[in-house]
Amino acid sequence: MLKKILLSFLILLIGFTAFSFYLSPRLGGLISLGKDEIDKNIYKLEFDKGNENSFGLEYNDLSERGDLVALREQFRLDKIVDTIDDDFEQVLAIQSWVQSQWEHDGDNAPDKFNAVYILEEAQKGNRFRCVEYSLVARECLAALGFKVRTIGLMTKDISEVKSGGGHVANEVYLEDLNKWMFIDPQFDVIAVKDGIPLNAVELQHAIAHNENFDIINPNNTISKEDYVEWIGPYLYYFYVTINGQRISVWDRIIGNKKQLTLLSKDAREPEYFQKIFKINNSYYTNSLNDFYPKINQ
Repeated sequence: MLKKILLSFLILLIGFTAFSFYLSPRLGGLISLGKDEIDKNIYKLEFDKGNENSFGLEYNDLSERGDLVALREQFRLDKIVDTIDDDFEQVLAIQSWVQSQWEHDGDNAPDKFNAVYILEEAQKGNRFRCVEYSLVARECLAALGFKVRTIGLMTKDISEVKSGGGHVANEVYLEDLNKWMFIDPQFDVIAVKDGIPLNAVELQHAIAHNENFDIINPNNTISKEDYVEWIGPYLYYFYVTINGQRISVWDRIIGNKKQLTLLSKDAREPEYFQKIFKINNSYYTNSLNDFYPKINQ
């Protein structure tokens, strides 16, 4: 009887270990495994138009949500934009303000993931990651009535590298232009071509095809040349959460689909994020219309 119990326990242990490695080859970062350097090449990507918003992405006005009202009042966001009438310029002013609140630290994550807490910690001298720049910019802009989303970017070799393969920024919907605009709050950068702000995919196309475009960088954090060299490799996979859903550990275990990833027609679906966790929560599309839905006025 004891042998049967021990055998059953051993089988369960082996199964659990195998499943753990399947979900996270690095066991959550305990094991050093993977490439040290990312693929820095820039690739020409190809997408199609496809159906319009097949995945039901929705973006609503959240400015009356309690936590965003508190954020707007505590940090006097209205004063930053009250003399600015143009939506583009308002977004630029908020992004510049957010970028100036702390210096980047790629290893420090906050204890709480909301803008008020992060800004309060920043006032104490704490520094945070690109994730937090994006989060704070998103909530500040949402508090002012903008339709804004977090956009995740990943290098082509995201499944092979052990670090440095991802970046997080934002896209804001400009109603007067009826289009999405990419912003990078970590650097305080917006890219424009012929006076029109670019979304993330348009920026990638401009870089890959050596097109003329400019960056607007009020805080002078980085040159255009350095930014293009830095951001280019990350513009390979593009992903957003579906309607703001949060992805929990349980979601990752069972593979709940709460994310939409845009990838080039010749790209392979990524298997892992830096070998830390299996990417099994995403739908995939090659359609720009899926990823960039028009928002009803």
